Amino acid sequence: MEFEASKKEIRRRKKAFATLVASVSIGLFLASNILRYPISKSGYLSIAVIFLVIGVLTFLFLNSISKVRLRLFDEKIERMNAKAAESFFFSEISGIKVKRRTSGAIREIYIWFDNKKSLFLTAFEENFENIKDILADKTRKNVAVKESREPIDFDHPLFYSLLGLVVSFFGVYFLKLVSSADSSQAKIIIFACAVFLFFLGAYFIFAKPISARYEGKRAAIDYAIGIFMVCAGIFISFAELSL
Repeated sequence: MEFEASKKEIRRRKKAFATLVASVSIGLFLASNILRYPISKSGYLSIAVIFLVIGVLTFLFLNSISKVRLRLFDEKIERMNAKAAESFFFSEISGIKVKRRTSGAIREIYIWFDNKKSLFLTAFEENFENIKDILADKTRKNVAVKESREPIDFDHPLFYSLLGLVVSFFGVYFLKLVSSADSSQAKIIIFACAVFLFFLGAYFIFAKPISARYEGKRAAIDYAIGIFMVCAGIFISFAELSL
């Protein structure tokens, strides 16, 4: 049997991202006026450039997911994309976890194997129940299918709108807090942020949370994000200590 990634789900994720960007943009404008902390034109331009870069990367990533195909044979699973195909045997499955939405629909399926490999399935919304049943039937009897349910409806139309407003208000409030603090307090806050960036970047470099879901195929993304954060943390720390 062969399954294709859900085009409807890919469109939903693109729409969710666009909603988040719009919400953050509106929230920044509202927060700067309500909190009386004006953002300069260069500040808005910098934010727009960041959104553009993140948007391009996000849409490219989602387009790559839309090209994924899944084939289930009697003895193995085969995952294919535009460049390569990977095979995973049912007999080597050691664990399965199913994550469901609040509605009960399956959002993601995680599969672990005896050889320490893993397989992450996403965007197969129309076929997930069928895939889960096949996996449960083909795996060894001692392999349990564990299920979890999300506590929040992340697909609700208002979720990303509210999230964007909260993030933007918090961001503007934080900038205002730093600018209004005395020099010693501001240094402590900025240094704490630099340390956080450093350790978060180290996490991306060593744990590789993105490529861990895709069998190392996107390790470059983890390294790029991690190195950028580590360098930013180091730069901010030295810049702050030199003041």
